[in-house]
Amino acid sequence: MGLFTIFERETVYFKDETGIIELESCPTGGIICTKPLSFINKKMRTSRTYWLNKDYQRAIEELKIAYHKTFEITESNCQSCAELFRSTIIKSLEAIHDDLLKMTSGIFKANRFKPSLELSSSVLAEIKAVK
Repeated sequence: MGLFTIFERETVYFKDETGIIELESCPTGGIICTKPLSFINKKMRTSRTYWLNKDYQRAIEELKIAYHKTFEITESNCQSCAELFRSTIIKSLEAIHDDLLKMTSGIFKANRFKPSLELSSSVLAEIKAVK
């Protein structure tokens, strides 16, 4: 019962329009990154929904798209924020990867998630090479 309540709250949270990443203080007032951040938040919410529904490949693809969008923020005084966005996306990818590792190893391993695990490994390697 308690797990269902947490799951239900998380699902509701990620369906609303609040941002996963929100600016609290910004020297430019958030004017420069408003559109990219909105797009990144949308992709992260979508990814989270896919993740909760165990559609890992789509979740990973959404995060990959969000990651590449962070490079559209090119202003020098916005680079620390862009790096924060990238690290948040990488943490989400790593969490998905860790879940997949757990599900594809051990006594109760599920081989159906191996392609998703391979995708998460390759996307993480690709992203860390770009970084």
